[in-house]
This record gives sequence, structure tokens and C-alpha cells, in this order.
Amino acid sequence: MKANCFKRMLIELDHAAAAEHSVINHHVNGMEYLCLHRSDKLTVKLYFIDPTNIARPENAYLVTPHTHRYSFESTVLAGQLQHLTFRQCAGSRYDVSEYSPETRTRSGLGECDLEIRSRDLHDVGSDYWCGTSDIHTLVVPHAPVLLGLVQFGDITMKSTVYLRKGARMDYPESRKPTADEALALRNRALEMMEAA
Repeated sequence: MKANCFKRMLIELDHAAAAEHSVINHHVNGMEYLCLHRSDKLTVKLYFIDPTNIARPENAYLVTPHTHRYSFESTVLAGQLQHLTFRQCAGSRYDVSEYSPETRTRSGLGECDLEIRSRDLHDVGSDYWCGTSDIHTLVVPHAPVLLGLVQFGDITMKSTVYLRKGARMDYPESRKPTADEALALRNRALEMMEAA
């Protein structure tokens, strides 16, 4: 989806309603998302990724490689990031688990190695597509990123996560934003898009 569509949705946003489906500290502490539209078949949201607020070594994966229950398209609206996709191969560097986000539980599926299939740099206006079988993650360099996402309905019940052997899967201190925080996110998104 083009930037102007995200901008129009932000301008028309009911921030109190948006707060109900938005998240502070999503996936990792310091990453937020603002939900612009939500239905069973289509969800539109913005991810705010500021590497200075996220406890990660420079050029590390934002989150562990994973799949999704749904297909989606992401568009970089401000900043720059790398989108990495992987393929499974023989080995045991990663523990493979089914993951249920509602309960934050994992069920072991075994082990595998992953090799990077693609590493694509995305600037403002660039987009990428992920299907439910795509294993992916992001690397965010130094500057904040605003990422627009158009998400289709769930196709599978659970996603799959690939956790490096010996690594922990830390869960962030997630919560819903207040209506005022959702309004602040809306305004921040418009400012970031204007400056991009």
C-alpha cells in the first residue's frame, strides 16, 4: 500500500478505538504498533522501530527468525531496514517451535539449520511480501523506522519460531496504549512520513 493511503488512514484515525488493538512493546521492548484498521480479513498497522530504544547489538536480528499465521505486505514509510529470508537445511543450530502469540507458548518441533536466502535493503517507498511459509526477520540499522503493514486473515493456527541453540526467547512487557499514547503515535507517524 502506498504512503498516501497510510497517511489518509492516520488523518481519519479514531485514536481511542485504535488504542484497543495497538501494542506498546510488541515483539521486543521499545517497539510499538498502531492499528489503523482491524477485521478478520484485513488489518492495517504501523510499526515504530527505534533501534536506540531496543536492547540489541548493532546489526543483530530485531527478533528471532519466524513465520506468520497470515500473509502480509510491508512498506517502509520512514527510515531504512534489511529484510532477511531463510531456508531450512540439515543441522541443529536452531530449535524449531510452534508458537502461539495469545498464550506466549512454544511447542518443540525439533532442530534445524537456517541459511540466509535473501538479504534485501529497503528504503522509503520500498515494500516486500511475506507468505505464511516464509521464514524471515529484520535488521534495523541506526535510525528509527516507520513500517506500514497490510495483513490478511490468518491461514494457519500457529506460527513457527527458530531460536538459536542456547538462546532465550524473552517476552516483552506488552500492553495496550492509552488513547493519548495512540494519538501521540499517530502524530509521530505523520511527522516521520513528512520528514522522510
